[in-house]
Amino acid sequence: MPDYTFSPIGYIQTLREKKYEAPRQPDVGHQNITSVIELLPHCNYEQALDDIQGFERLWLLYVFHKNTHWKPKVRVPRGRTKRGVFATRAPYRPNNIGISCVRLLDIRGRHIIIADADILDGTPLLDIKPYIPYMDSFPLSRAGWVDELADVPVFNIQESPDVKIILDTCVSEDDSLLRMTIYDMLSNDPYPHPYRRIKYIDNNIFMLAVRYWRITYSIDENIITLQSIKREE
Repeated sequence: MPDYTFSPIGYIQTLREKKYEAPRQPDVGHQNITSVIELLPHCNYEQALDDIQGFERLWLLYVFHKNTHWKPKVRVPRGRTKRGVFATRAPYRPNNIGISCVRLLDIRGRHIIIADADILDGTPLLDIKPYIPYMDSFPLSRAGWVDELADVPVFNIQESPDVKIILDTCVSEDDSLLRMTIYDMLSNDPYPHPYRRIKYIDNNIFMLAVRYWRITYSIDENIITLQSIKREE
């Protein structure tokens, strides 16, 4: 079997540096969070971008550059059943190639401004293709085990006044993605698991670790209440 070698056509700049900061799905609707694709110079890519401005969305093919191995079975965000990696969008693949559908905002020379990206900073970009709704969207298609998740509860999150103050401050400072990361990590499954930085404290109180932040919360049916948050130095 022949080997195939691909070279990046550019790199994607985002606010997310750590794997756990990447959302489970694209950040649809967060219009204030933008990312930048910087295509390589002296490759004539500016001409390759001709006529792309009229498309609202793009498919990006890229490299999961922070993965060093693959897994035949992976644990998905919702539910505790491991699934075959080909039945998921997990990054632990035999060939570490990713695909995302992002929103095109603007083109400035070799720089493409996008939104709705679920991609880590520094990701090598392999290709760009236009999203064409009548060809790429099949909303009535069966979705296998994903269809079964309709009965799996999604947790709603509320914040205590003290937590809200701290998270509001973080949004305007250096941890602008902290609130989104917390919500993304807890809304599908807030309980401890070997692959999650969550532990049970006592009396229905749990603690989530996100970088140097420690967040305590309680669970009442499908309601999560963020009780406190502190920064460990």
